[in-house]
Amino acid sequence: MSPLEALALLFLLGTGVLVVTLRNAIHAALALILNFLILAGLYVALDARFLGFIQIIVYAGAIVVLFLFVIMLLFAAQGEVGFDPLVRSKPLAALLALGVAGVLLSGLWGLRLAFTQDLKGGLPQALGPLLYGDWLFVLLAVGFLLMAATVVAVALVEPGKASRTQEAEKREEVVR
Repeated sequence: MSPLEALALLFLLGTGVLVVTLRNAIHAALALILNFLILAGLYVALDARFLGFIQIIVYAGAIVVLFLFVIMLLFAAQGEVGFDPLVRSKPLAALLALGVAGVLLSGLWGLRLAFTQDLKGGLPQALGPLLYGDWLFVLLAVGFLLMAATVVAVALVEPGKASRTQEAEKREEVVR
């Protein structure tokens, strides 16, 4: 591993930790943009220019703008994150995260990546048949998981909004 790759790895890990630990949602989204830009730079350095540009356009552009829109829409960015009801679960979560990291690292221990196809620098003509051929199910599953995560995030931020609206309508009917 070259020194530049090690530096990029440290920056990726640092911005990833910032995304998770920053208390202000806007600052976390900005750290996510920085993470995506560093990853795009790695793609370009690995001669996968198309993937680097798609990383910037799709993720750093559209996806983060969508996140910021949802944050602004739900007024989650107005203040700091409040009381954490799961304080006692943090040690368990850290232990589980270490366990998952250990399983992933043990799976990568003897892994030798050998591509049977020439990816031609990440050009769309080479990536299209690969993504929509053997990896179609995985691509669709990732899309579904991203959609489900967005729906759950919106539901978790405003859990009582629908019930408050129904209660307000009932009160208005009683007043009439």
